[in-house]
Amino acid sequence: MTRTATWTLGVLLSGAVWSVSLPARADVAPGDPIQNVELPMLGGGKHALLSSQAQANVFVFFRPRQDHSLEALKAMAACEKEFSGRPVHFVAVVSSSWPASDVEAAVVESGTLMPVLIDQGDVLYGRLGVRLHPAVGVANEKFQLVAYEPFRKLNYCERVRGKIRYALHEIGSAEVAQIDDPARAAFPNEMKGAVATRYVRMGELYFKTRQYEKAAAEARHGVESDPRHAPALVLLGDSMAAQGKCPEAAAAYDAAGKLDSKVAVAVRSKRDGCALRK
Repeated sequence: MTRTATWTLGVLLSGAVWSVSLPARADVAPGDPIQNVELPMLGGGKHALLSSQAQANVFVFFRPRQDHSLEALKAMAACEKEFSGRPVHFVAVVSSSWPASDVEAAVVESGTLMPVLIDQGDVLYGRLGVRLHPAVGVANEKFQLVAYEPFRKLNYCERVRGKIRYALHEIGSAEVAQIDDPARAAFPNEMKGAVATRYVRMGELYFKTRQYEKAAAEARHGVESDPRHAPALVLLGDSMAAQGKCPEAAAAYDAAGKLDSKVAVAVRSKRDGCALRK
């Protein structure tokens, strides 16, 4: 595919395109333009590849009867739920060579709600040079490629989530790089702690700028990655307290105090302080 080709994958940004390197199995590169088109949809009708109303478009290329494709669809279903109600547009693309019954079975098993577009004659696949299944693409509001993610068994949704959040201006390129190349740990528990710590650090930045809801979201991600990470629970408590949500703050503080005796006194004081402000 040349730079003048009119097809690509898409997540919408409102700024410069973040440059990423692509695997050799795709004929697209960051900055390549595309033209929005309508494709036939599973079940009838047509659906646009891109949404001009979204700040982010996510494209999932998959193959029925393939375990990795099913895992990818399930991971993207989780991402769909996380970004529900936000300006993110998801679609899945499948070759027209597959029977509709096979496609429907994969969609039902994965639990995804995204529209499934049928690539008639594999024209889109060919122009993009998509040879590896599954794969997820993201592009900006200028319809330029931002990222192309081949399947990975570990942290797939997290990697795609990072690109989406970058497109939504929630994190910067440095944070995306950390997600793509997390600090290596000698033991699984250490890895959990490293991931949770990254979320906490990002949440603390939001907290300092009084973006308390975003800070709470980062804290929750930290707790999800490591339920025994006391700093994530403390940040969650602080974020809830800053919003006046004292019962939620108290629960987070109590959990943190039980995990780490060193913070027990401090969080007890914060807990009581929130209650007094009420």
